[in-house]
Amino acid sequence: MTVTAALREAYASGDTEGVVIETLEIDHASLDAAIRLVRNVDSQLGQPGDTLALPVEAGGARLPHLLCAFDVVAPGADSDGPTEGRIRIDAVSHLIHGLLKGVIGYNEAIRVTIRFYRVLPGQIDAVTGPDDDSFDGLEMTTVDLSAERAEGTIAWPDGRQQNVPSGPNAFFDRDQYPALFS
Repeated sequence: MTVTAALREAYASGDTEGVVIETLEIDHASLDAAIRLVRNVDSQLGQPGDTLALPVEAGGARLPHLLCAFDVVAPGADSDGPTEGRIRIDAVSHLIHGLLKGVIGYNEAIRVTIRFYRVLPGQIDAVTGPDDDSFDGLEMTTVDLSAERAEGTIAWPDGRQQNVPSGPNAFFDRDQYPALFS
């Protein structure tokens, strides 16, 4: 059974043995290192403010994630097209405030990654990487900041605003898409 299939099975079956850990990574060119947060599942992982080391890629090094409360509504799609998602982070607005101050003057988006880990009780050290169902490549489009929480809208980048490269790095080549070159 693949990790993705295991995660789907856990969600569908109401698996009480396994725990799904959700993490949130916020990154920007102005930061020295990404802000990595992990949602605490009923205080099973530790106390708020503690850190938990998790790999952000399969077989990669374990990086510290700050335990805190946050909510995520992932972007999706409906009959009208893509829908935006939302994140709300409680009690760490000082981290986000520093990020926003650093963003001023940059012409680059705030990047957001949501990762999922399925963990059996007492098996956190056995985790070798996130599940394949993670969301990466998201951008934070709006941010509201207060003393209690930070909230933001997240979405997939709007492809209509991106340049399509040519040459060997082209998204579309003559062989695969001949109609574009006629």
